[in-house]
Amino acid sequence: MNRYVLCLLLVLGLAVQERVFAQKVISLENTTLYHVLERPDASQGIYMEDTGHRLDKYTGTWEGTFKEYKIKATISQQKKYQVQDNPPVFQDRLLMQVRVFDRSGKAVPFISKVIEGEGGGDDLQVKRLAPNPMGAIVEESYKFLFSYGYTGYFLQGTLSNDMKSLALAHAAVIVLDGSGWLPEFMPRAKEAWILHRTSPVPPRPANWNPPCLDSISAPIGPSGR
Repeated sequence: MNRYVLCLLLVLGLAVQERVFAQKVISLENTTLYHVLERPDASQGIYMEDTGHRLDKYTGTWEGTFKEYKIKATISQQKKYQVQDNPPVFQDRLLMQVRVFDRSGKAVPFISKVIEGEGGGDDLQVKRLAPNPMGAIVEESYKFLFSYGYTGYFLQGTLSNDMKSLALAHAAVIVLDGSGWLPEFMPRAKEAWILHRTSPVPPRPANWNPPCLDSISAPIGPSGR
């Protein structure tokens, strides 16, 4: 009996190992779930990996003000986060945990009895422009999704050249039913949270060559407008 159980475990282990090795690894850059599922090898499993380590520089703690609110955020990484089961799709992503405070310093709930909001990483876009005399220019942005009830709220993050400021601009809102979730502290069209890093600035990545315009907050005032 014991020998049978051991053989069964061995067979199952080999099957799992075969599936892991068959899983296709592709770069996270410019990859969306829609395009991944069109791949002929998607049925074997896909892992959208941050092979260039572009997500590292976003992690840390951040603070800023928007209108009369104070925004505090912590950004961390989730390795091989499972996006869907069938076919199995995994991706490296960022997770943003946010707390909002009013003028008196009282925490403002995202929804009833939920003080801390959570935005899951949705999309990393890296645009490489033609080289110029100063070298190649790379534009990079990362999108977060805050999902509550029937509402999906997208914020597009852009990091400053010195990696000390992060602009999180309104990108889109999708409401499936009802009036939707639209709190006052979330940016509307042409608005953004401007957050400043409160944790140590990480080492500058070799692949971080953003546009020469360093001030990402220039078009948007201190109030977030």
